[in-house]
Amino acid sequence: MAQDESRKERATEQPDLAVFRPDKEGLEQALGTLEAQVMEAVWDAGRPVAVEDVRAALEARGKESAYTTIMTTMSRLYDKGLLERQLVGRAYHYTAALSRSELGSNLTRRVLDALLSSFAEPAMAYFVEALGEEDPDRLDTLAELIQQRRKGPKQEGGA
Repeated sequence: MAQDESRKERATEQPDLAVFRPDKEGLEQALGTLEAQVMEAVWDAGRPVAVEDVRAALEARGKESAYTTIMTTMSRLYDKGLLERQLVGRAYHYTAALSRSELGSNLTRRVLDALLSSFAEPAMAYFVEALGEEDPDRLDTLAELIQQRRKGPKQEGGA
């Protein structure tokens, strides 16, 4: 159960991600290419994995890397708070500290917080413009969310 508690604690923490690359796709916007591939392999495994498991999974996808390269990458992802690890025998077995969805939400929140803290007006204006161009019906959804927010946060327990 200690691992479950650790996962819950880390899910509320901010992973150590210092860079956002808008010119990249998906996870590579916040992680390096190999880091993103390792995270995908760990998520896809759905169970604790050793370095060799990840190396083999990446090789099966056409990405060959040395064992030590994968080991270093996984250690860095652990240091960033994206992987958890447990010593099993002489090898660490890793699991994702956050689900894909949790990491996506975390990254989105961090990028938007940064934009709003520095460029609130242009960020909001562009967001509404882009949303309207991509899917005008989403503007109605946004308006509903704004209306709900103005009514106040949801009360828990009926109080």
